[in-house]
Amino acid sequence: MALAKGPVMIKRLDRYIATTVLGGALMGLVVIVSLSFVFEFIDEADDIGRGDYDFAAAMLVVALSMVQRAYEAFPMATLIGALVSLGALAARSELVVMRAVGRSVGQIARAVVIAGVGLALLAALLGEFVAPPANQLAQAVRAEAAGGRIGTSAGGLWARDGDYRLRIDRVVQADLLAGVRAYEIRDNRLRRIITAPRARFVDSQWQLRDVTVTALGDFPVEVENRDRLAIGGQLQPATLEVVVQEAQTLPGRELLRYIDYLEANDLQSDRYRLALWVKIATPLATVVMLLLTVPLVFGSQRSTGVGQQIFLGVLIGLAFFLLNRFLGNAGLVYGLPPAFSALAPTGAFLLIALVALRRVR
Repeated sequence: MALAKGPVMIKRLDRYIATTVLGGALMGLVVIVSLSFVFEFIDEADDIGRGDYDFAAAMLVVALSMVQRAYEAFPMATLIGALVSLGALAARSELVVMRAVGRSVGQIARAVVIAGVGLALLAALLGEFVAPPANQLAQAVRAEAAGGRIGTSAGGLWARDGDYRLRIDRVVQADLLAGVRAYEIRDNRLRRIITAPRARFVDSQWQLRDVTVTALGDFPVEVENRDRLAIGGQLQPATLEVVVQEAQTLPGRELLRYIDYLEANDLQSDRYRLALWVKIATPLATVVMLLLTVPLVFGSQRSTGVGQQIFLGVLIGLAFFLLNRFLGNAGLVYGLPPAFSALAPTGAFLLIALVALRRVR
């Protein structure tokens, strides 16, 4: 029996450490998202009263956007929350007791990493399956408030442009559309169906490329292929800005599909490649941030208060955030590999964490 108590105690300690870290990390996430909600709603309040965009719509849009903010804040939130929770264990001398019964810093770090893996999975699920539809719903609310010219659906959006009803698969940019089908309606009759893989707003009209025109006015139906065709012009890019999805808000499967589309049409895909690698890096960064808390807490032990730990976590989180932004923007400007731009900050902080762990006694 005595031999069985050792492994049982180790499992209980690992579970206790992991549960403590998980609780602290999630609490840190709640705090950061709550603060973000307040600031974003203050910014959003400027648009209340424009068209049908009222207080309730603004609240809904901001609340839906918080899912994406939670996903983006995972590394920083888990760092701050875990620092506070592990710091509380150190303040109560629980870490000292664990070391006294034979638990090494590496074993404690292992329990923290176990919690980090769980949080990384949660971040990945949030970014892939929850945040994208929440962002689409927020855009649908905004589009509805824009006056009804644009309507969104699960597979794309509908827009009205004079005699044309446009079915658009994706708004790449406000002036660049992908997967366009235009229905020309005159005198309450459907005259033509125009399809094109892309359209760009040039010289006050939508210029379609590689066009297929199906004329329905007379029988038999005539089908004609054209290199270019200009239509519409009343639908301005400024109107479409409310439904432009940023690359970082798309799920990974959509990013892969979109990268293939852009490259097949000789369009720049670096921004979407970077977003894809950032999606891979975010769960990894969550684990690395948690690993970094172990040497930070053991290095300070009881000499650092909760306020100092939070301040230290904010500084490290900001440093990671700024390095991420800098390398991301520099990569797009100077043509750095997207994988390097996205993963380099995580790799740098992982190296710092491993070196710091080796120095902890």
